[in-house]
Amino acid sequence: MSLFNQNRTHHSSCPICKNENLQYKYTINNFTLVQCQSCRLLFVKEKCSQEELDVNYKVGGDMTIEEDWVYLDEENTGNLKYYYKNLRSLILKQISFGKILDVGCNAGQFLDEMNGFERYGIDRSPSHGKIAKEKYGENIFIGTFEDYQSPGFLFDCITLQDVLDHMVDPLEVLKKCNQLLKPGGLLVVKVHDMSSLFARTMGRNFYAFIPPTHLFYFSRAALVTALEKTSFDVIFFRHLGHLMFLSAIFYRLSRGNKESLFFKLYKLIDKTRLGRKKIYKNLHDIVTVFAKKR
Repeated sequence: MSLFNQNRTHHSSCPICKNENLQYKYTINNFTLVQCQSCRLLFVKEKCSQEELDVNYKVGGDMTIEEDWVYLDEENTGNLKYYYKNLRSLILKQISFGKILDVGCNAGQFLDEMNGFERYGIDRSPSHGKIAKEKYGENIFIGTFEDYQSPGFLFDCITLQDVLDHMVDPLEVLKKCNQLLKPGGLLVVKVHDMSSLFARTMGRNFYAFIPPTHLFYFSRAALVTALEKTSFDVIFFRHLGHLMFLSAIFYRLSRGNKESLFFKLYKLIDKTRLGRKKIYKNLHDIVTVFAKKR
């Protein structure tokens, strides 16, 4: 039985630019993906409530925030740090100290790299958030970003890494980030890049198409539109490479389907010497954008 209301409403226009010219692209997991013909945003046409998504993450999705082998694997921390260290160096070129908020902070792995900053985080997963809270105490909020209350001061930097595509209303999320940042404050957003050659070549088989876990799929043009509409000025884009275990590549290609051949291959080689071989990946399929509040 579906976890989602079969009579749910649909987006009649683009959630970012409000253009009504939407083109059908794919049907995946019984969800309809359409693309805005103006800003090029690709998104799930069916509207999903936060309550439905919370249930999906807990019991319905195969690749959930409570059961993600890649992120819960302690041996994978070194791979995550490779990206985080490179991200830190780029942030330090813009600001060298201050208050930083990581939205979707997981167990606090990125915050661990941001020594010298006053570190805050938000994560909707109680199990991940608990680990971060053990390190950063009351600076960690366990819950949704939408429920996060202003701490009574403004941040110098906010990061959204692999979270904007999960949000019910990304434009409202960016507006809230703007409200929480100091004038001239830095916003860092990391998402899959739908304008990359790899994503365009893969089409409906692109590994990130896992609705309703991912609701929005951004091209660089769509990101610029969303940021400009919420009073941010884009500084630059970067396609930063990642380190991954070979087994994790099969895990991502499985797109959350435990019955797929890719998932079976992942389970077969995970924890083996072959599965633990580190692979450098940079197909320009993931982009990090740096923007400043006006």
